[in-house]
Amino acid sequence: MPDASGLDPKFPKDKFFVQHERDANWDRGLRAYFEYRDLGIAKATRGRVMAQVIRPYGERLRGDEHYHVLDFQMVYVLAGWARVWLEGVGEVKLEKGSSMYQPPGIKHRVLEYSADYTVIEITMPAEFETVQTAP
Repeated sequence: MPDASGLDPKFPKDKFFVQHERDANWDRGLRAYFEYRDLGIAKATRGRVMAQVIRPYGERLRGDEHYHVLDFQMVYVLAGWARVWLEGVGEVKLEKGSSMYQPPGIKHRVLEYSADYTVIEITMPAEFETVQTAP
């Protein structure tokens, strides 16, 4: 019989993880104009993978040009839209239902986004370096 978390108490919890929206914590993170909801995947995978939900916070600002030192990064748009610039690609508009694989080390910047812009971001590894390349 499931407990209050919705899990069967006999299920090996060290091999399974659930996080409910009702229990979500939104934190400030890498960008001051976004807030981040850690989905607990980094802890569950011992740092191999990170998954988080990102949405606007406060004043909408244009992002700085930067790149990430990591092995894998992708985003899936849950709501709204954004215009993103990527080195060697140019401008790309992401809309609800869009997904984007971002190759390691590619310079990019968020140019503009809607007030309801919300994405899931997945990276490998969970912790990685971000390098600012231009203001």
